[in-house]
Amino acid sequence: MEESRLSKNKGDKNQDEKGKESSSKDLAQKRDTKVGKDSKKEESVSKTDLKGKAETETKSKENKAMNDKVKAMEKKLMGKDKKEEEKGSVLRKDTGKEKKEEEKSSELKKDAGKDKKDEDNSSYFKKKDAGKDKKDEEKVSAAKEETEKEKKQEEDSASKDTGKDKKEKSSESKKHAEKDITGEGKKENDKKEEEKASALKKSKADEKDKSQAEAEKSEKVEEKQEAKAGAGSSPSKPSSSSSADQAKDDEASSIFDELIEKVKNNDAEVTEVNVNNSDCINNETLVRFTEALEFNTVVKVFALANTRADDHVAFAIAIMLKSNKVLTSINLDSNHITGKGILAIFRALLQNNTLTELRFHNQRHICGGKTEMEIAKLLKENTTLLKLGYHFELAGPRMTVTNLLSRNMDRQRQKRLQEQKLAQEQGEKKVLLEVPKPGPLLKGSPKASPQPSPKASPKSSPKKGGGPAMPPPPPPPLAPPLMINENLKNSLSPATQRKLGDRALPVQEKNSRDQLLAAIRSSNLKQLKKVELPKLLQ
Repeated sequence: MEESRLSKNKGDKNQDEKGKESSSKDLAQKRDTKVGKDSKKEESVSKTDLKGKAETETKSKENKAMNDKVKAMEKKLMGKDKKEEEKGSVLRKDTGKEKKEEEKSSELKKDAGKDKKDEDNSSYFKKKDAGKDKKDEEKVSAAKEETEKEKKQEEDSASKDTGKDKKEKSSESKKHAEKDITGEGKKENDKKEEEKASALKKSKADEKDKSQAEAEKSEKVEEKQEAKAGAGSSPSKPSSSSSADQAKDDEASSIFDELIEKVKNNDAEVTEVNVNNSDCINNETLVRFTEALEFNTVVKVFALANTRADDHVAFAIAIMLKSNKVLTSINLDSNHITGKGILAIFRALLQNNTLTELRFHNQRHICGGKTEMEIAKLLKENTTLLKLGYHFELAGPRMTVTNLLSRNMDRQRQKRLQEQKLAQEQGEKKVLLEVPKPGPLLKGSPKASPQPSPKASPKSSPKKGGGPAMPPPPPPPLAPPLMINENLKNSLSPATQRKLGDRALPVQEKNSRDQLLAAIRSSNLKQLKKVELPKLLQ
């Protein structure tokens, strides 16, 4: 039994070993088949890759060939376009030259028309002055012939130049077409064109200079002829305009003649000369006004704002202020006075003590900082100017001038107060020196005297049939005038010197606090009374 079992086990082991070997063989066969398949796949993939590479190379070669063909076509088209553009530019230049030639011909026609007009004028002047103007006409005709010949020569030369230029351009266009393909002849063409343009410009400038010189010569000749022809005829236009201006000036001056004469004659009615905003006044008339005011003693205000007055008028006013001692106000606003004229007026104020107001604002010319500083310096020595009509641009002169004007105001006020005091003192002296005089007796019935008439004594009464009567008693003596003078002195004495007893001071009511303090001050310890303390405080 055991042997059968062992044999069975061995058989099973053998079978197992055989099965394992068969399985290992199967696995090895499978692996071999897989490896063969992979190698086949790799071979197929490598074959497909080579085919794809070959196809891509062929496609890229075909694309390059196509691109090269397209570029070649584009270059050909670009060359054609450039040629067409060059042809168009050449045509444009030709048209521009033709236009210039047409303009030249039109100018020549205009010159010919002007020449015809000049010939007509010269023929008209020839009829008037036949003998004198023959030589001038011959010169003019000779100059015209020269100009015509030069113009013809210029036209011929221009036409030849245009023919040559066209031929050169046609030949150059072909060369350009060949050079543009290579792209090398562009700079040379530009240089040549610039040289040609500069040469044409120079020739045109020379022609213009020649034509201008000839025109100037002809104009001079014509002016001489006109001057000769117009010598015996009516006067020219500028002379008539100048005569009209003179007539207007004379009329304007005649308007103010009466007023100037009144100012010269010291007319009492003319206390103010106001010429503001007058359009018909001149600087000469303003100077005449200042000369008339130099020795005037009535006019106090001189106003000439917006009259176009300049420095000449300002200098005349400065001379007038040195001698005039009555003027108090001058108005020079909105004129053409510069800093020199204004400084001359301020220098004249050093010798004038009556002017209190000066206005010179809104001048056409700006005064500037230097003039403002000099005005401030000159005003330091003046003590009468109170009002100044000008806006200073600099802050320094503005502050100094305001301080100086306030100083002058204070001085004028002090002078006025002193004059009032002197007047009061003089009035008091006159009152003291005067004595009251008895008034005249009235013609009516005499009033009864306030004093009773003295009774006659019985002893001195005359008897009937006695001697002669006694003379009447003398009148009572007058009251002494000293009492009146004392009363006046007391009434006119200042308040500080009057006695305080004459006027009763008002009684001041005391407060309870003041009363208490006064009582404490006046009390003594002896006068105090003992007071018992209240129970609450004990």
